[in-house]
Amino acid sequence: MIVYTLRRLAFAVSLVWGTTFLAFVAFGLSFDPLWQFALCRPGCDPERNALIAQFHLHDSILQRYWIWLSGLPRHGFGNASVSSYPIGPELVHAAGVTAQLMALGIVLTLVFSVAVGVVSARRGGPLDGVLRLLAYVSWSLPTFVTGVLLALWLLPTNWFATGVSPGSGAGHWIRLMALPAVTLSLGLIGLYSRYVRTAMRSELRRPYAVVARAKGLGESRVVYRHALRNSLVPFVSVLALDLGAVLGACFAAEWVFRLNGLATFFIHSMSNADPFVLTAIIAMVAVVVAAFSFATDLLVAWLDPRIALP
Repeated sequence: MIVYTLRRLAFAVSLVWGTTFLAFVAFGLSFDPLWQFALCRPGCDPERNALIAQFHLHDSILQRYWIWLSGLPRHGFGNASVSSYPIGPELVHAAGVTAQLMALGIVLTLVFSVAVGVVSARRGGPLDGVLRLLAYVSWSLPTFVTGVLLALWLLPTNWFATGVSPGSGAGHWIRLMALPAVTLSLGLIGLYSRYVRTAMRSELRRPYAVVARAKGLGESRVVYRHALRNSLVPFVSVLALDLGAVLGACFAAEWVFRLNGLATFFIHSMSNADPFVLTAIIAMVAVVVAAFSFATDLLVAWLDPRIALP
């Protein structure tokens, strides 16, 4: 298990490094921080030259990437080339909002996908048909459409004008995150409950389940003590592979509900065409995805220890 954990951790670190490299090169070649001096006013040359010196804009893109990467431990993400504000504090706050929303949405998805999938697999009949219909409906609705509908139905009429009200404490956090997390999880539950149902129906027909029933074990014990754990392995594995799509849905939910997470920060930063801010945002997105991917890999290994074998 230790070797498996170290191997998955190395993969997560490699993923973050590779993403930062591609993002830095792509944004560095696509956006020019000197655009703000396109219509240079008299006396702006010293500012332009200072910007070139600060961000080494006359160096090659690979040299600039190495300078940026080697400076991360000491200077963090540094300052933006436009307005020269520190990138780190705003980026960390935005990433924290996105990570909280994504974590709560995944927890809701896990709980309700398992519950719906198990009930659908065990009961069958009309209840199974109704649950499958609801799953297909929730799965077919885009996250932003679900978010807008829930906001119109459940939030005050002036909410889109006033946005999120300030506050603190657990109660405010629940009010702030509950509806976006439900928006995020609804479509995911519709999708992943199908995986749980299919896996559960397959496991309940396997020889070990038949033998367990023949030995006198109750159906509930066969389901929850034996079949459920095996059914969760493909479910969690598929969820781990879809974390990028889950993060995209999370961005849609946080944008609709104005949570000021990474999606909002990214969209606002695009207007400045600042390659350093955009690279920092993509790097933080990679960190969030890698962290959740690492956690799901460990969960899969716990559910099926054979996966961790060399």
